[in-house]
Amino acid sequence: MIRHAITGMRPLLLGGIAVMSVPPALAGESVAKVQAYAVAAGPLRNALDALAAQGDLQLVYDPSLVAGKTTHGVSGRLLPADALKQLLIGTGLSGKAINAATFVLEPVASFHAPLEQAPASKVVIEKPRTLDTVTVSGSLISNADIQTATPTFTITANDIRARGFNNLSDALQNSVLATGPVQGPQAARSFTQGAQPISLFGLGPQFMLILLDGKPVANFGQLYNGTINFTSVANFPVALIDHIDVMPGGASSIYGSQAIGGVINIVTKSHLDGGEISVRTGGYSDSGGANQRISGVYGRDVGKWHVLGALQFDNASPIWGYQRSLTANDNVPQLQSAILDYGTAQTFTGHALSNVTPPNGCANPLFGGSTMPLPTQPPSPPGIYCGSRKVDGYTTYSNQLRNLDGMLKLAYQVSDDVRVYADAMANWQQQRWFPGISYWSSDDVPHQLIEDATTGHYLYFERSFAPEEMPGGIAGQMVRQNDLLYQADIGVNGNWGDSGWNWDIYYLRTGDRTAEVEPLWIKSKIDAYFGTVFGPQVGVNPQNGIPVYRPDIASFFRALTPAQYASFAQGVNDFSNTWINDTRATLSNASLFALPGGDAGFAVLAEGGSEAWYQPRNPLFTQDEIYEHAATGGGGQRFHAATAFELNLPLLKALTLDLSGRYDYYAIDRGNDNRKFTYKLGAEYRPVDSLLLRANYTTSFKAPDLSSIYLGPTDFFTLATDYYFCAQAHNATCGSAYQYYVQGTTLANTKLQPTSAQSWTAGAVWSPVEGLDLSLDYLHIAIQNEVVQQDLDLLLRTESQCLLGQLDAGSTGCDTALSQVQRQGAHGPINSVITYYANLSNEVTKSIMGSARYRFALFHAGMLTLQLDYNDMLKHTYQIAPGQAPINQLTNAEYSTEFKSITSGSATWTSPGGRWSGTLYGHRYGPSPNYAATITGIGTPGAARVSPWITFNASATYHPTRNLALSLLINNITNKMPPSDTGDVLYPYFNNDNYNIYGREFMLQADLRLGGTGH
Repeated sequence: MIRHAITGMRPLLLGGIAVMSVPPALAGESVAKVQAYAVAAGPLRNALDALAAQGDLQLVYDPSLVAGKTTHGVSGRLLPADALKQLLIGTGLSGKAINAATFVLEPVASFHAPLEQAPASKVVIEKPRTLDTVTVSGSLISNADIQTATPTFTITANDIRARGFNNLSDALQNSVLATGPVQGPQAARSFTQGAQPISLFGLGPQFMLILLDGKPVANFGQLYNGTINFTSVANFPVALIDHIDVMPGGASSIYGSQAIGGVINIVTKSHLDGGEISVRTGGYSDSGGANQRISGVYGRDVGKWHVLGALQFDNASPIWGYQRSLTANDNVPQLQSAILDYGTAQTFTGHALSNVTPPNGCANPLFGGSTMPLPTQPPSPPGIYCGSRKVDGYTTYSNQLRNLDGMLKLAYQVSDDVRVYADAMANWQQQRWFPGISYWSSDDVPHQLIEDATTGHYLYFERSFAPEEMPGGIAGQMVRQNDLLYQADIGVNGNWGDSGWNWDIYYLRTGDRTAEVEPLWIKSKIDAYFGTVFGPQVGVNPQNGIPVYRPDIASFFRALTPAQYASFAQGVNDFSNTWINDTRATLSNASLFALPGGDAGFAVLAEGGSEAWYQPRNPLFTQDEIYEHAATGGGGQRFHAATAFELNLPLLKALTLDLSGRYDYYAIDRGNDNRKFTYKLGAEYRPVDSLLLRANYTTSFKAPDLSSIYLGPTDFFTLATDYYFCAQAHNATCGSAYQYYVQGTTLANTKLQPTSAQSWTAGAVWSPVEGLDLSLDYLHIAIQNEVVQQDLDLLLRTESQCLLGQLDAGSTGCDTALSQVQRQGAHGPINSVITYYANLSNEVTKSIMGSARYRFALFHAGMLTLQLDYNDMLKHTYQIAPGQAPINQLTNAEYSTEFKSITSGSATWTSPGGRWSGTLYGHRYGPSPNYAATITGIGTPGAARVSPWITFNASATYHPTRNLALSLLINNITNKMPPSDTGDVLYPYFNNDNYNIYGREFMLQADLRLGGTGH
């Protein structure tokens, strides 16, 4: 039985039968209506989808009947039956009317004149054949109707192409649900500049579950912010995607761990009879970022075999800061070289008194000839330093990329009831980027100073290195990352005769192997090089231990040769490996028993496997041989088992309930095992055919990251506020005067418990008139016991209160805080800190999600489709630790710069006959905090919000023949840069977690279909 559902206009798969679903009030009418149709020539499956949407029809068919077929399209004002008839001309198919708006597709019977004395033939009733596996997002039952209880946002392959999205990250980051900023290629110096994480509703990427064809995908090997396991979407080829389902809120009762903030299911192409070739080339009007892509897909049914294979190759050049006017130059010339003079033993105050003037001037050829002597500006000490405005422009904001993807899907029909299948996907990706010019200083020297034996002055040295000093220039010093992501499964599925029971069992292996080579400075070698600049050490000051040299001041200001630079810089390897093994068995029945509203559906699942994360630290880090560079490392694995069920109950024609539950168990070699039961209850109610009221409540969880359990002692450098020094000075405002960089160490915790969460949604979907679909949903997510690294700022506040006697110094809390903060002596500056992972934080989000879609004919001018999506974050609070006041993430810019609201919209026009089509797509990010607000908080002088960021993309497609499409795409038509923030005094002068500087992009694309039935 097929129940009507108000869902997106994509095909629903019910037991191997495809159904083009439409609003029930329209599809169920018994009187056929003449109306306008404008369906483009092309793949028959896409055309049937368009016909169903434009005519409010239900089309029922076996997907194998339409695989690889094409159509000449249909245009004009017609009855539904006539429109379908025209669409099917030349396809070998016909439409059998069930009622005025429901048609079943079947092969056209061939007529043969009867032969004389023809032998009597037996009537054979063919048994149901086992069809392809069905990917139904958010359910264990192969019946997508139940998805109306949960909001699902679908991004089709046509949306990705028409809206100009270059990759999967573009498509997902343009979702109105993606309100949270994330670090990626546009965020220089992040831990994972070679990855693309996704954040929904301002939650961290660790709360997003990424699936490929409904199956889990391995985590990226490196850690987000050096602490968190997450899944990167950088590796998925867009040309192989059929559609993407984004399901907001919890879904652990179906998918288990990590499905707290949302589930993203990437569904790839599954069936084709023929081939498709696509070629794209593009570039930016402001230079840089030139890109090319070629892809091919081919599928064929051969006897009992079905084969589908695909390849995609991508190539892209980087975008550099110096290629954009906003980031080409520093507002204040940055340091190339300088020597700070702290005075003599008699005048030493602990603060620099002046700058030493370069005796022979500066190395002018450096940084493109822009280096020059410059006077310092207050509050820096007086004097001359060598600087350039072009230093920071040598930073990449998109990566150099080379990508090769392959996919293979095989299926063999053993019998009418049994099918064997195997799928494999592999992505090899090579990326290169440059995180920015690095600085050396004499921090490795005892007391960070040397004493000039000639003058008796204490000196501090600072130096950056220009591209002209590097072997191979700046391109020769880019970070290189090779990443291999793979997923493969082998399984068998089928049914038990005519019982209605379907079964599926498979084994899955997915993994990610990342190898990175980063040019870094070897501490002993760079100290030895600058030791020659300092000159021979002639002693040690007996009063303070400062080493005494006869430095060659002029030599320090001269340019290095590439050979000298190469003497202390070398490529340092980093390797990581993650994998998941999973064996899963599912048993389901979409018609278990009859209820007043239809047939009940039931499914049960059992699975077991293991997962691992390994990132061994390079020995150079463990031996402290790398100059001031953080590194993460560790590794381990755990066993996992789970069982789940789902029950779909159409209690009445207007009321359907969906209930699911799941029990998960995790076991590790040491520490705590984790157990969690989660459940979900969903309800659909249709008071009238055109209105759906829906709601669901779900519990969800996240098992502790493997990194939080197995992370080895990991160092980091961070800017910290010394609240104890601030209080000693009786200063009410602890500003930059009490901030300095400290080294920290993060330690794992084997006693962690799972993070738990609850979410619920309530909303409505309404189709008030023909062609108009409206939806509005409220989403509430509450997360408890988040596993987080201890908040350093809170730790230092607590430590200060303990030292000042504001808290009991003998309490457990003070004992812990004082042991984690190490100072020079009892009350000197902070030397280092230690932080742990712990179940500490709580988080709450509330949001309103809305969507509107209107399809209508422009008389004889074709068809117009309007789409509008909106998401408004009503609340996002974050509690650092128990007992702390919750932080309002939407107003406290010191903790978050996420967007409160995002809106997107598109208008798509298709000409009569479908030869021409075009799309205009707009995206609006709401206001976000300016730089001043991130430092002092909103409400303080100068703190405000920057203006909304609005960009437009456009595409136009022409079909010279039914098998060829030529497209022109323009992204960011107005070349809009990030919103102006005149108060941002730090390069790159915009929030590079929220925005990018890519600008206007032009692309040309050609798509060609080859071979296949119906060609």
